[in-house]
Amino acid sequence: MEVGAFYLPVIGSREEIEKGMAGKRTDLYQQMLKEVTEQVQYMDEHGYYGMGTTEHHFHIEGEEVSTNPVLLNLYFGMQTKNMKFGQLGNVLPSHNPVRLAEDIAMVDQMLSGRTFAGFARGYQPRWVATLGQQVDGMARETELGPEAYDALKKELYRDHIDIIKKAWSNDTFSHKSKHWEIPPANTFWATHDVTRKYGQGVDENGILTEIGIAPPTYNKRMPDLFQPFSVSESSIVWAQENDVVPVTIITNTETAQGHIRAAREAAEKAGKPYKMGMTREVIVADTDEEAYEIAKNGGSYIWCNFFGPFGFNAAVANPGEGPFDVPNNFETMLERGLVICGSPDTVSRKFEKLFQDLPCDYFWLFTYNGLVPQNKMMRHFELLTEKVLPNFTDKIR
Repeated sequence: MEVGAFYLPVIGSREEIEKGMAGKRTDLYQQMLKEVTEQVQYMDEHGYYGMGTTEHHFHIEGEEVSTNPVLLNLYFGMQTKNMKFGQLGNVLPSHNPVRLAEDIAMVDQMLSGRTFAGFARGYQPRWVATLGQQVDGMARETELGPEAYDALKKELYRDHIDIIKKAWSNDTFSHKSKHWEIPPANTFWATHDVTRKYGQGVDENGILTEIGIAPPTYNKRMPDLFQPFSVSESSIVWAQENDVVPVTIITNTETAQGHIRAAREAAEKAGKPYKMGMTREVIVADTDEEAYEIAKNGGSYIWCNFFGPFGFNAAVANPGEGPFDVPNNFETMLERGLVICGSPDTVSRKFEKLFQDLPCDYFWLFTYNGLVPQNKMMRHFELLTEKVLPNFTDKIR
């Protein structure tokens, strides 16, 4: 089992966030860069798979300032030697997929292949509608209605992944779909004679037939691909069929086991290797009491204030419950297993049951920096690395 850390990242403590406009403060952003650097350098030395950062824009409140995850990947990657860095994930409906394929390929070259890529559909209209408005319908959620809007995002998501994979898998490629024609029809290329000599992708009349990104990914490799955070069986099945590792956040054992069975069946039917990812917020401290206090004042503050209102409590819902039927508080997150906290012995016992019930190939630590003081975060990583994770994987050293 590979272990990675998924960061939001948070700018400032709860106290600083509640002063207002923390996301606009240079001092807090610089503090985040310094503290997360210390954390990833520790992980880099101890066998962790990688660090993932989400994509969200306009978070002036400071709870999740990950405006460009690809740039953050490069920043932290340049200060490490072993780990991989990637996005969990890029919100594809609001992206130009060719530009994104180029950007990730460049970082992959700069880090000598230490990247992965994750893709999501997006859920925050403040920025998805703003940045994605060039696509007809992306800024008209209310007009389209929830079902049609979700269908549009899913359509763009899958189309854009197809384009990105073509760009990474081929020296040159073409693509035609409802939303894209690559290259556009009848595009004349003035230096067609040069391209015929030294490249490819033009016909005898100088019309473009294909384009290619440059540079390619490092050694023309296909990065590991992830789909965070999968909550429906259909999306998990699609990921297995398309060489993408789904990352489940579902805590109900019965529901999650059903998803795992469907994923295994889909992978077998498609002749693809089965792989599954999972995420949980984990806090380890010297005592159960200390871990509880850290966790109570940590990630649940972000979850309940900024995730719950968007329906994310679907992750902890039991069968028959809707996302807004679930009590939106720390106790629920802890009771239902989204948060795992305690001493090394306590967390080890909880992990033993978790991985027995829901085995996975990639375990992502949902990490809220900033809300936990740096000395306690570093102690958490130390205890997790030395006393917990080696019981469950030989990757951590």
